[in-house]
Amino acid sequence: MKVLVIHPGHGHSTNDVFEGLCVGLAMCGVEVVRFEWGKMLRPLTGVVLGAIAGGVVKDADGERLHQFMAWLAAADALAEAVYQECEAVIVVNGLLFPPRRAGLFKKIGVPIVCYGTEAPYFSATEKRIAPFYTRFFTQERTAVQAYADLDVPVTYLPMAYNPHVHRSEPPDADKQCDLVFVGGGFPERKALLAGVDWTGINKTILGTLWGLDLEAEKGRSDYTRGQRYMQGVIANEDTAAWHRSAKIALNMHRTLTYIETGAQLAPGLAESLGPRAYEIPASGGFMLCDDERPELRDVYGESAATFRAWDAADLERQIRYWLTHPDARERTRQEQAQAVAPHHWGNRAKTIMEYIT
Repeated sequence: MKVLVIHPGHGHSTNDVFEGLCVGLAMCGVEVVRFEWGKMLRPLTGVVLGAIAGGVVKDADGERLHQFMAWLAAADALAEAVYQECEAVIVVNGLLFPPRRAGLFKKIGVPIVCYGTEAPYFSATEKRIAPFYTRFFTQERTAVQAYADLDVPVTYLPMAYNPHVHRSEPPDADKQCDLVFVGGGFPERKALLAGVDWTGINKTILGTLWGLDLEAEKGRSDYTRGQRYMQGVIANEDTAAWHRSAKIALNMHRTLTYIETGAQLAPGLAESLGPRAYEIPASGGFMLCDDERPELRDVYGESAATFRAWDAADLERQIRYWLTHPDARERTRQEQAQAVAPHHWGNRAKTIMEYIT
């Protein structure tokens, strides 16, 4: 079967989901046709930003123009599917892909499904776009009931790891440290890490949104004693190497929805795991994770190493415990790797194909 897989349009994060799903579909014997419309979207977005900066377009008209540029960038999706004789279409994420473009496939009877990756953070947007598809998949299990009033079947599909990227290998010497965290520097994460006494702990923090704190951190005495910060997007291959090379790979699910407003998720609204929760153990790393998502125990059982979510004192206790108990850490690391083994994109793709074929 030949399937058109439409890129989310983002340069990172959901791009990794796209790559993993393409690998998973190929593992199922599917001939994948990639539609990477984001390569066209990025320069068109630059045109919009330049027009706003130059005063040619008013700020108030910017969003409408952004949507028009997305419509233009995605214009060839239907033509590509017809030319390649694709039998079905899968859209990853769907927040940027114009829903009316998806609706065209539905109108002519071509199965088109979307794998929504943003519930419950952007549930309102997902509920708006879901009816344009023949089926909607969500990575958040609570969203299935929340979307029950939609005129489209909604199916829960957990996140996964990419077996071509996340695999156990020897650690990289230049990436070895006591603890690593790779992810966005959202305010709640900054506050949590700031509450930990890092004395004697060699930590590495990587990702976006940490830049505002870098100069202040450089002025601290412990910065010269092994505290490392690396600002910017980290490639998934490098992220996997960091996770397997550190003694502890920290995982924190965010609560912030919109960084511009500081809006937070309501407690208990999110139950399902983000991709890091699968990728870290699959890469051969030992994962220490917040205990906020009930699904963690469903996947890892007793091998789930946790700290009380957003409790800096407990986070520090757990870090120091696992650093001083290497045998228990190694045993748990192996148990986590065994538990996560079946949760790869090949099995997730198999589920999607069961609903398409």
